[in-house]
Amino acid sequence: MVAPFTTLLYEFEMLSFQTKAQFDKEREDEQRKAEADKNKAKGEELGKLNNYIKNNKITVKPTASGLYYIETLAGTGEKPVAGKKVKVHYTGTLLDGQKFDSSVDRGQPFEFVLGQGQVIQGWDEGIAMMKKGGKARLVIPSSIAYGPDGRMPTIPPSATLIFDVELIDFQ
Repeated sequence: MVAPFTTLLYEFEMLSFQTKAQFDKEREDEQRKAEADKNKAKGEELGKLNNYIKNNKITVKPTASGLYYIETLAGTGEKPVAGKKVKVHYTGTLLDGQKFDSSVDRGQPFEFVLGQGQVIQGWDEGIAMMKKGGKARLVIPSSIAYGPDGRMPTIPPSATLIFDVELIDFQ
């Protein structure tokens, strides 16, 4: 242990250095590469999404945000609006069918306040299109899900998500 107030001597050896211009250029190159990687991932996602739509013979058109809302069972009554507490059952999968989450498997419905940003944007938009008792498949591109970062380890970067959702109730 070194006693308090002891003078310490450090020796350093400079192995390399950069000018500010070199540093700035290196940083710009890294940012360009990151942007190119992001665009590549986005292009790959779009290709996979288009294949999924084609292979599953989905004929509905996406909303302005890119959400595909496929009603599988019509509900009855009103649709929930922002500020309402909704209760849903869901199963979430990736485009390849790999399940990453399910309230059904847990036996516990999921509740949240609609339109408050408590869930991904694709959910706020898709659930608002449903009626009580209805079921739907939401095909949600990464731009309105978890984006280029994903939510590792279960959701990879730039992943389109598929949710089979049942709107149990809202109030």
